[in-house]
Amino acid sequence: KNTKVVNLKFSLADCVMVNKLFALAWTSVYFCRIVLITNGIIYAISGIAYFGESYDGFELRENTDFTQYSFPVLASVIKDAVIKDQFDGLLILAPFMGAAYICVAFTSLAAAFLFRNPEAAMTLLLQAALLSMLGCIVRPQEPDDFYNEGQKDVVQNSQLVAVITGWIGAFGPIIAVLLKQEVPTPIEYTMSYLSYAFSKDETTETVKECSA
Repeated sequence: KNTKVVNLKFSLADCVMVNKLFALAWTSVYFCRIVLITNGIIYAISGIAYFGESYDGFELRENTDFTQYSFPVLASVIKDAVIKDQFDGLLILAPFMGAAYICVAFTSLAAAFLFRNPEAAMTLLLQAALLSMLGCIVRPQEPDDFYNEGQKDVVQNSQLVAVITGWIGAFGPIIAVLLKQEVPTPIEYTMSYLSYAFSKDETTETVKECSA
C-alpha cells in the first residue's frame, strides 16, 4: 500500500512537471506566431497604403498640381518639403515598396497560421534579420532634416521593438525542441477539433439508431 502511494506521488509530480514544460514550450512557440501575426497586420496596412496612394499620386501628376500632394503614409514622418522635392522618386518607389510590404505581410500571416513550427521560426528570423534589423542599421545614417521633429527616433524605436520581439520569437520553437515537447500547429489543432466534432456527431447518430 505504501509503495502504491509513493508511486502515485511520483506520477503526479511527473505530470505536473510535464505540464509545466509543455506550457513553457507552447508559450514560446505561439509567441513566435503572435509576432508573425502582428508584423503581418502592420506591414499589410503600410503596404496597402503605399500601393493605393501611389495611384493617387499618378492621377494628380497627370491632372493637377502634384506639388500640393503629400503621401499620407509618409506625411507624419517625413517633412512636406522633402516629399514635394522628391515627389517623382517617391512616386516611382511607392508601388514597389507597397508590393514588397504586402508580400512580407501575407508571407508572415501564412507562416503564422499554415507553417510548421521550424518554418514559422525561420520566416520570423529572416524577417527580423533582413528587414527590421537592416532598417535599424541604416536609419542612423539618414539626414535628420528629412524627418519631422522626433519622428526619426520614433521610427527607430518601433523598429527596434520589431527586431527584439522577432529574435525572441524566432527562438521559441528551439526552446520547445530543447524541452523535448511537441507543440501542435494551428492546422493540427483545427484538424483535431474537426475530427472530434465529426466523431461526436457520428456517435450521437449511432446512439439514436440503437435507441430506435
